[in-house]
Amino acid sequence: MKKGLVFMMCLFLIIPSLMFASGDKEAASSSKKQNVNVVYKEVEGYDHWLTDAKARFEAANPDITVTLSKMPSTEADYNTKTALMLQTDSSVDVMVVDSFLVPSLVAGDNLAPIPVDSWADWETQFSSSIRDGMTIGGNVYALPYSTDTRGLYYNIEVFKQAGIRTPWNPKSWDDVIAAVAELHKAGVEYPLWMNASKAQGEATTMQTFEMLLGGTDDWLYENGKWVVSSPGMISALGFLERIQDMGIYSNSDLAVMLDANSYRVLNEKFPLTGEVGIVLDGNWKGADWINALGDTATDVIAVTPMPNEKGDGFSSMSGGWTLGISPLSKKQDIAFAFIQTAVDKEGSLALVNMTGDMTVRKDVVSEPSYMSFNPYRAVMSSFTEFTKFRPGVDAYPSVSIEIQTAVESVVSGQMTAAEAASVYARNVKSIVGDGNWIEK
Repeated sequence: MKKGLVFMMCLFLIIPSLMFASGDKEAASSSKKQNVNVVYKEVEGYDHWLTDAKARFEAANPDITVTLSKMPSTEADYNTKTALMLQTDSSVDVMVVDSFLVPSLVAGDNLAPIPVDSWADWETQFSSSIRDGMTIGGNVYALPYSTDTRGLYYNIEVFKQAGIRTPWNPKSWDDVIAAVAELHKAGVEYPLWMNASKAQGEATTMQTFEMLLGGTDDWLYENGKWVVSSPGMISALGFLERIQDMGIYSNSDLAVMLDANSYRVLNEKFPLTGEVGIVLDGNWKGADWINALGDTATDVIAVTPMPNEKGDGFSSMSGGWTLGISPLSKKQDIAFAFIQTAVDKEGSLALVNMTGDMTVRKDVVSEPSYMSFNPYRAVMSSFTEFTKFRPGVDAYPSVSIEIQTAVESVVSGQMTAAEAASVYARNVKSIVGDGNWIEK
């Protein structure tokens, strides 16, 4: 009896202590919620987009807190800070990254590979060109949430006055040249408007030269080496030489078109005056036409893809922004889960309808609100199926300047395509060094 009584008393003493111990563990566990830190640039619409993603993610994952860290800065400053933070700041888990920086960040081991094989949306909702653009060495290192494309805008009324049938759907460079010739014959001051000077910087490289080169069988950078000369390069510069040889630009015309601020003139001339027939430019220009013409914009201006040289497809160029994961993060699985929420259909649709950006998701393109927001953007979203991305390697900015110099020298009549290509090859060899270039 006494032994039983002692045993029962011990139980009464032990059980409360176990209960309190268990309660302490539960309290400690609940107080140790995991945190994922998301760093992003200051852009109108991003606060709302990421705050919504945070709320949805935390509701689905009560044991996780999302911290949003906005970094006010210019785009250039932000890009500089991106590399530094990914190298040194272990508190960063997810970071907004310019797609252009992804290859160089990967080369420096500053982005973690993302296991997209476990995410069905990657295969079903993103075009193969977008997926390829984010894949390096067999791994994906960033997930895009916005992009852009380039194409040929044309003034329907000007085309009709020149006797060119619309809708216009050129299948080759010869078709484009033929339309330019007809517009010139009809007295159109600027049959083809394009960026073509050093003053216009990367717009000349990306929106003119690379659009042309992408329509050939060659590219700027292949198998880890710069292509300093190729048939495609001669063809791209040759297209510009053919335009120049037509005599469609006077010196004063060139002065206007090649000025760094020519876009302001274009925004009036193209939609309103009938002085411009075709514009080679990016999808964001559609907003300028809508601002000028309102609901009648698509009755006056249409857009079509830039054809390849030989009529075997189309070309475009893309950039855009992505979400990447820091290699220093100890919560990469949670980081990836948050990114999936941020770039899902709901998050992506809300974002692009606030910012006006182009979506990368196929299921967003078909949404009525996306299509009606900007009809040009809706059409040009399909150009992601055949788009290319710039080489994101260290020498690119210097090579880009050589491209701009070559383009300007041909368009202004200072050099032939062959002469400009020769100078480009010599200078790029010097920039990238022996062993880093090839000739084709």
